[in-house]
Amino acid sequence: MLTPEQTLEFCRLRREVIGQNYQNLNPEQQKAVLATEGPLLLLAGAGSGKTTVLIHRVANLIRYGRGSDCLEAPEWATEDDLAFLRDYAAHPDKEKRLQADRLCALDPAAPWTIIAITFTNKAAGELKARLEKMLGPSARDVWASTFHSACVRILRRHIDRLGYDNSFTIYDSDDQKTVMKAVIKRLELDSKMYKERALLSAVSSAKNELVSVSQYELEAAGDYDYMKKIYAKAYREYQETLQANNALDFDDIIVKTVELFKSCPEVLDSYQERFQYIMVDEYQDTNHAQYLLVSLLAGGHQNLCVVGDDDQSIYKFRGANIRNILDFEEHFPEAVTIKLEQNYRS
Repeated sequence: MLTPEQTLEFCRLRREVIGQNYQNLNPEQQKAVLATEGPLLLLAGAGSGKTTVLIHRVANLIRYGRGSDCLEAPEWATEDDLAFLRDYAAHPDKEKRLQADRLCALDPAAPWTIIAITFTNKAAGELKARLEKMLGPSARDVWASTFHSACVRILRRHIDRLGYDNSFTIYDSDDQKTVMKAVIKRLELDSKMYKERALLSAVSSAKNELVSVSQYELEAAGDYDYMKKIYAKAYREYQETLQANNALDFDDIIVKTVELFKSCPEVLDSYQERFQYIMVDEYQDTNHAQYLLVSLLAGGHQNLCVVGDDDQSIYKFRGANIRNILDFEEHFPEAVTIKLEQNYRS
């Protein structure tokens, strides 16, 4: 067994040896890759290599687990192991690589315990392709997906707990307009005054803020704005129609997943346990519902890494809340912040 002083040296050398794999990255990028435990905020603008960092970070987790970010040595580590690392750190040898990896790995993460969330299918596809190129077929088991595709996978398994059938339909914008048009007709509203687009926008805004039908009705009852009362009626009629048709709209995919986690603690527990490492790209573009979803998932292991640019948000029209990234350190007091400031595009 190593002494406390030897343990500290072992951990320092382990981090140094692991870091040799990422010498092509700049110092701040290396820090981001090697920081595996606890909340992590990466402030990264366009061209800063954030996708490269995310990919190497996933690879590091699968290959070495928390080895690069832990002050524990394996119980079985000996003075000979320490001497080996000391020599290897000074003189890397390809023939001794496997032995070095064995000493450096600490609880390697299984690919399916990692989820990387992006905002577009294109970004998720690029992430998957580059991971597979680096790690091989095992990378396919990493959950690299958009918010909505990840939530659909969860809801397909568990939405029956919310009174829906697991084979639910997802309505696109045209389907939503058709439903709202019928709602306007049933409520005998003036179609020239109440446009389906405006009503759908109000409903979407409410859902992004996780305002339920009953909560919206309560707020409308105490409001002097008569139009809000009309919107509340339309919201209820619209939502009841969707449920009767076993359908969700785009916003419901997030809302119903949050509702599922809140109403079924055992389901939330299973996903908190499963996802040991959570990464979210373009965090400045998350809305309140997405923020709460991520916070719930990260409530287990607390290993949440978010990447974003606090100077840029392109989804304000969808309810994106820049405060999510600005207040990250307040929401997660133990967070480490790393700035990726070097631009590789100019």
